[in-house]
Amino acid sequence: MAKFPSTPNRCVIVDGEEIWVSRSVTVLAILVVVCDGKAYVPLNKRGPDLPSEVGKWCLAGGYLDYDETIGGAVIREVWEELGLDLPSLQTHHKLVGSLDQPSLVFSEPRRSQNVTMHYPLMVFLNEGTDLPILNPQVGKGEVTDVEWFPLEDAMKMELAFRHQDSLQRCLMNEFAKIWPPSQQSST
Repeated sequence: MAKFPSTPNRCVIVDGEEIWVSRSVTVLAILVVVCDGKAYVPLNKRGPDLPSEVGKWCLAGGYLDYDETIGGAVIREVWEELGLDLPSLQTHHKLVGSLDQPSLVFSEPRRSQNVTMHYPLMVFLNEGTDLPILNPQVGKGEVTDVEWFPLEDAMKMELAFRHQDSLQRCLMNEFAKIWPPSQQSST
């Protein structure tokens, strides 16, 4: 029989129900919003009640809840941590990206052992529209601050969980054909 280096999942019984303890699934919204030709990234600062990376800026993301789709988790996490309504943005502006399928599944068993689904999303606001107000829907223990950062500035920051690397990967891959806008010269 083959041997594997993995640790088997554990089963616990809670109120007579079998529950399997296994690696958690997280979602990461790699959200870039274009307003009047300039790209911005909404970031939130991790609060003191979180288990790691406290006080660092990060992209919106979190754990998949029971009875929730991964796309639903992206919508919920962006709403909770930033106060942005992705379905409304998608309805009223141009959204590039999918809320149905992640572009990348990161499953390296590091630190917290999470399997993270990456969702690159770029919203092009209609001309003359201001950046939406950020208003987190969770307490200060989870998110202490929110702010719009120019994309170039966010890329230079040391974000929690190396989220700047996720932004860079999206710019080189999923967003490469749409950002930055091509500067075509007339000949």
